[in-house]
Amino acid sequence: MTTAPTDERLRCLALACVVVSLVTGVGAVALHWAAEARSDDVPPVAWASLVFGSTWPLAGLLVVRADPRNRCGWLLVGVSAISPYQLLGEYSIWNHHVSDLPLSAFSDWTSMWGFAVYLFVLPLVPLLFPDGRLPSPRWRGFAISVVVAASALTVSRMLVPGGTDVDLAISNPIDVPALEPLNYVVAASAVYCNLVGIGGAILGLVLRLRRSVGVERTQLQWFVLGGVVLFVGLAVSAVSTDVLFDVALLAPPAAIAVAVVRHRLFDVDVVLNRTLVFLVVLGAVVAGGTWLLLRLDPEVAGTRRGALLVAGLAVAAVLVRAVVQHWIDRRWFPQRQDAALLSHRIAEAVSEAAEPREALRELVDAVRATLRLPYAGFEGTGGAVVAETGERPAHVLPLDAAAMGRVVGALVVAPRREGDGFTAQERRALEESASRAGMLAYAAQLVADVEQSRASIVRAREEERRRLRNDLHDGVGPSLAAIALQADVLAARLRRAGGEGADEGPDAAQAAVIRDRLRETVAEVRAVSHGLRPPILDQIGLSAALRQLVAGLEPISGDAQVDELADLPAASEVATYAIAAESVANAVRHSSCSRVRVDAQREAGHVRLAVSDNGRGMPHHPRAGVGLTSMRERAAEVGGRLEHHPAPGGGTVVVLTLPLDLPLDPPLDPPLDPTSQESP
Repeated sequence: MTTAPTDERLRCLALACVVVSLVTGVGAVALHWAAEARSDDVPPVAWASLVFGSTWPLAGLLVVRADPRNRCGWLLVGVSAISPYQLLGEYSIWNHHVSDLPLSAFSDWTSMWGFAVYLFVLPLVPLLFPDGRLPSPRWRGFAISVVVAASALTVSRMLVPGGTDVDLAISNPIDVPALEPLNYVVAASAVYCNLVGIGGAILGLVLRLRRSVGVERTQLQWFVLGGVVLFVGLAVSAVSTDVLFDVALLAPPAAIAVAVVRHRLFDVDVVLNRTLVFLVVLGAVVAGGTWLLLRLDPEVAGTRRGALLVAGLAVAAVLVRAVVQHWIDRRWFPQRQDAALLSHRIAEAVSEAAEPREALRELVDAVRATLRLPYAGFEGTGGAVVAETGERPAHVLPLDAAAMGRVVGALVVAPRREGDGFTAQERRALEESASRAGMLAYAAQLVADVEQSRASIVRAREEERRRLRNDLHDGVGPSLAAIALQADVLAARLRRAGGEGADEGPDAAQAAVIRDRLRETVAEVRAVSHGLRPPILDQIGLSAALRQLVAGLEPISGDAQVDELADLPAASEVATYAIAAESVANAVRHSSCSRVRVDAQREAGHVRLAVSDNGRGMPHHPRAGVGLTSMRERAAEVGGRLEHHPAPGGGTVVVLTLPLDLPLDPPLDPPLDPTSQESP
């Protein structure tokens, strides 16, 4: 039973391949220089193969060290076979041009087919970069066809008679004339790999680039930039020296190295964007100039007319550049527009929010939707999640959110894929969003503290009102009533002392005045006690008082389903009863209903009151009246929330949600007072 090699062994194997490539490459150069010193007809060294065989495996080593199972990395490491092939080719050249060497037949035979590494690598690397997987399963057949064509060419070159690739004067030691038709297989395979294979690979790379996001898109853009440089070098070398192509071969491995190792330190969007625009504009100008010169007399180039033509082309290039820039931005760099529009979208979302907490939730939603992230959220410094959207993965990126010189939380975002990061432009947009989130969190903390203070004041006020009413109703009121009775008895005694039929004396009259004033004072005390708190709440309790609101509503039918609501805070009792009474009164007066229902339940952490009717319902654009406004203010004072919406089947439902323990929303961390070490 065989076991798969460990990651560390794979890394060591890749390193060994690269070392062999570098050593054999140096040996090939040394052997070539030695052959040149002894013979004048030695062919020039193939610098392109040496550059290819030494630099591309280095890029593959970087990929394998990051991901030892990456097929693309191993394909690049496989390019190291070019250097031994080049060394064996120089061995054959020495044997043919300088002096006989042993085993030269093997080196001659290897020189026939060793170059076939090109045909495997050039079409397949663009298909597999950067994660070692094909763009989709539909590309598997295409990749297999490239491997089959390259393999057919390799096997055919092993057997076909003819000259080797390093020197046409050196022939294949397997010289069987009957195998001459294999040259057709070689030609067809070469055409397929170089034209169809590389063309299809470029198409797959473009399709993957268009739908990729995040770090994968950045890596692909670096690779495309390297490919563009290689293409330009190849095009220039076709009409100039081959040195430019040899140097351009360094671009793809350099781009791969940057994409794998340092992709977060550079903004490749700008470089690739400007390069593509420059090439398109340059091609358009060259094509336009060539067409005009062909249409006109070629001798016009050195005249004033030719200078005007060049100036006109320059102006056209400036005009065309803006159009090309817009098209390339829209087609190939949509994420740059998304990152640039993030601030505008956040501003729009926040401007429509009613309060800071809602604005913070809108900001989080805008960040996730604009950058197409799987998760975004905001956490306080204590770790409490204040707002979030999406499903939170195991790995997230927190960005500190500061306000007024201190950290108030963190904007938490998830990469699009595990192990990915963000481009430099996306990082800047996220940091700016985190700064805005910090100010909103600070404002939400202020609002929460104000609401908490107001709720505490209201609760203390209602508790004090309940205490005062009890004192007035049970203490001061009865005492004054008893004194009034005593004054009435005193006045009666004074009248009797004056005798029957006699006029009332001054003492009796003064006693009657004191009695009447005491009675008036008792009535005023009772009115004051009733104004402090609805007396029905203390007489029969909140539950019975709510049921009584809809009892005896003639000709309207009243119904109530009320749980036991004892031991509520005084402020919650008063707010619940007042809002229920106002809602029932509004339904009776304005809705033309035939039925009113009151529901009140004690649920987890809060009390829910619902007053519904089957009337004509709310208008489409209701005006905020005094009653609705006062009910909302009462609910807000005790940390509650009031809503009204159409009832199923017609009518209106007014829903009140009150917390059992004020305040309803937990405060954000940290406390507003920088000197305080505990939350208020």
